[in-house]
Amino acid sequence: MAKRTNASITGKRSVDRFAAFATVFALLWVASGCSGLKLPPITVATVTVNGTVLEAGVLEDRPVAGAWVTIGGSAVAITDNAGAFTARVPVAETGGQTVTVTITVSKHGYLTRVIENQTVRTDSANDVGVIYLVPAPNTSSLRGRVVDKTTGRGVPNAEVLLAADLVLRARTAADGSFLLSGILPPSGNFPVRVRHPDFLTLLDLQEGRDYQMVAIRSGDETVNSVTLEVYPLGTPARISGRVVNSETLEPVNGATVTLGTRQTTTDAEGFFSIPNAPTGQQSLRVEHPSFLTFSERVLVNGDFLTIFLFPPGALPGLPFTIAGKVTLQGETNYSGVRVEARRTSDGLVVEAAITGIDGAYALWVPPGTYLVRASKEGYQSGEQTVVVRKGVAVTNVDFTLLPSGGTP
Repeated sequence: MAKRTNASITGKRSVDRFAAFATVFALLWVASGCSGLKLPPITVATVTVNGTVLEAGVLEDRPVAGAWVTIGGSAVAITDNAGAFTARVPVAETGGQTVTVTITVSKHGYLTRVIENQTVRTDSANDVGVIYLVPAPNTSSLRGRVVDKTTGRGVPNAEVLLAADLVLRARTAADGSFLLSGILPPSGNFPVRVRHPDFLTLLDLQEGRDYQMVAIRSGDETVNSVTLEVYPLGTPARISGRVVNSETLEPVNGATVTLGTRQTTTDAEGFFSIPNAPTGQQSLRVEHPSFLTFSERVLVNGDFLTIFLFPPGALPGLPFTIAGKVTLQGETNYSGVRVEARRTSDGLVVEAAITGIDGAYALWVPPGTYLVRASKEGYQSGEQTVVVRKGVAVTNVDFTLLPSGGTP
């Protein structure tokens, strides 16, 4: 069809275009059996993943029937009477490479279990073996769904976190559904958060709030349910943060913060807040006459922003300031260990990393004293206190993690 170059179109041309459209539509209608226009379905490559869910017992391991299993954003797979399940896991392609996925297993009366960085092949069926669930009597469960606020569609493979006596996590299925089991105390009001790389962490754009309070009554998922609406990256939102001196960690008052085209100034405690700020990859610039200007492209997804300003003459940033290696006793693959540096003065996690197969990690933190913690599900955590001095990198902060006692 020729490009429209004039706001005025003759009546004949309009009639001709309408007739052509009507003819095409009629042909499609007939071809579909006059039952409506049928478009080809969208197909996604999948790979089969099998496994078995057992109850972690002292004397014997019993199968867990009726458990929810989701793997890498798959549809929910339900275990049978033998505890077995088969999931069809979506993958980008089936060319024979390996991919890492996250497995979530939940059932009322048990603690939700999340297994990170499970490796599966994309050209053949996979067996992940036995997954153990720890019984959690007298607890509650929450069923829910994460949906895109703008389209109403379910969001697969989003991480849902509920903070109770324990922080429980689950990943959503292909339709955005999830099940969190093992909530203790079994009733009360609890904050629930959602994280997904394509969406904001904020659930309230005007207040800049990254959680939704959910009322839990004692009972299973038929009693408790919730819908969580998330906003895609790019949606304007209230973004907050703090500017501090990189050497003293003291707040910087009066710094000018420019995010995209929006601008504000920090208060006496170094805090700032920008309503209707742009999100996604954005230009962030922070200026103050007593410090070097900070100017970077950053991902703005609703998380609290902490910006470190360097005084004039400060040493340039090192590629890392804390580094080391984590090994897992009895294993040769040391991937999937989370290593975080928590500032001892206020408990704030300043930096975190996930180890690769060789267990190596590297963190960049400003000078100060930190509690460095290495953790992975199924293993005992390790901690070390590390002092970082100006211009000096601390290496060989190593850990060896032992399997958790009593949990297979």
